[in-house]
Amino acid sequence: MEVTTMVKKLIVNADDFGISEGAVLGIIAAYQQGILTSTTCMMNMPYTDMAISLAKQHPQLGLGIHLVLTLGKPLTSNCKSFIDENGNFLRPEVYENEEVVVDSEELYQEWKAQIEKFIKLMGKKPTHIDSHHHVHLLPQLQQTVIKLANEYDLPIRQRLPITSNYQFVRCNDQFYNQKATYDYFISVLNSDDEYLEIMCHPAFLDWRLYNISSYNILRMKELDLLCDQRIKHFIDEHQIELINFSKIKKISS
Repeated sequence: MEVTTMVKKLIVNADDFGISEGAVLGIIAAYQQGILTSTTCMMNMPYTDMAISLAKQHPQLGLGIHLVLTLGKPLTSNCKSFIDENGNFLRPEVYENEEVVVDSEELYQEWKAQIEKFIKLMGKKPTHIDSHHHVHLLPQLQQTVIKLANEYDLPIRQRLPITSNYQFVRCNDQFYNQKATYDYFISVLNSDDEYLEIMCHPAFLDWRLYNISSYNILRMKELDLLCDQRIKHFIDEHQIELINFSKIKKISS
């Protein structure tokens, strides 16, 4: 009889908490009614305060920080290397150009300001760090986020290991677009990982989200899938533990 290896501990993390009212409410619904265990908050969005307020009402929901560099305006004023003529963050495709150089000190101060705002509003540190459009994993920006992770003693979202302060959690970021299906989600769980993060984007669609994100309607499909009782039953049946980043083991130095 063939033995199937399954993930042991699973984090289901929703990005973009605070980007719109529909996203905030959809993420809370995925936590209350589905298998969502964690989310990450954007600190420069119009619905950040709403997101934080609801997070405080659900203390078992892991809350990390979704560092922003590609949407909206920065929190700091000295950030000329990554804003346009209107004071908005540059779009993500700009950073694919190797000629674009981000000032590491400006970036450090901006992302530090976002973390400090989180701590001020939430009253505690985030559970972990990730970023909008995965910019923290870009080679020219990676050292800044590692510096902040060490300073605040926090784990980072990783695809491949880039730091060793916490137990490595491999992030699967493919539950998205055409792969936002029941079959794909279940297939991801067939793994020998001790820890695995599945990144997701559940939301109720609103006009703001429709206008600012090209990934919009399918967020509602993700929400429906995360609340699908078949997935919950599969996780229970295979004794996969649903956790958030607060349960990740710190590596002794």
